[in-house]
Amino acid sequence: MSNEPYRRPRADADEIIKAARRRARAASSRRRSLVGEAGGSPVVDGALAVRTEAAPVEAPPAPERRAEPVPAERARPASRPVAAPVELPRPAFVGGVLALVVAGIVGLLLLNTVINEDAYHLQDLRHQATDLTQTEQGLKSELNDLKSPNNLEAAAIQYGMVKPDKVIHLNLSDGTTVEIPWSGE
Repeated sequence: MSNEPYRRPRADADEIIKAARRRARAASSRRRSLVGEAGGSPVVDGALAVRTEAAPVEAPPAPERRAEPVPAERARPASRPVAAPVELPRPAFVGGVLALVVAGIVGLLLLNTVINEDAYHLQDLRHQATDLTQTEQGLKSELNDLKSPNNLEAAAIQYGMVKPDKVIHLNLSDGTTVEIPWSGE
């Protein structure tokens, strides 16, 4: 293969004209052979026969038409009134439309401001809720520390409480009491 791009062969103008003349002569000779030489009678025998001679066919009679009188003048349709010319909008209407557009834009700006203000307020409330949750967790942790047995014992000693020698249990069903020595648990 060569690196040259594909080129179409160019046609010669003289060759094109010669080919067109040959086709025209061939068509003319075919036409003459079908019709006959020099305007003679058509060929009726052989493969090139056009048609055998036949008797002419008569056309059917045309139907009768009634002659209707044509009116001298047809009635013309009623004329339509001409539409009034279009007037330019009045300044009051244009001013009203502009005021309506400006009021709409100002209303949208105010609505957007209120929505943003509420968003900031919501964000502040969320931060406050987070702070309160952390405070609650710290207080619960401190309460759990104070409820531990070691801290309870230290607080009891601080207030002057002492460990008992005996523990008395009350039986609620019959009202009897049972004394048990203190085991330290």
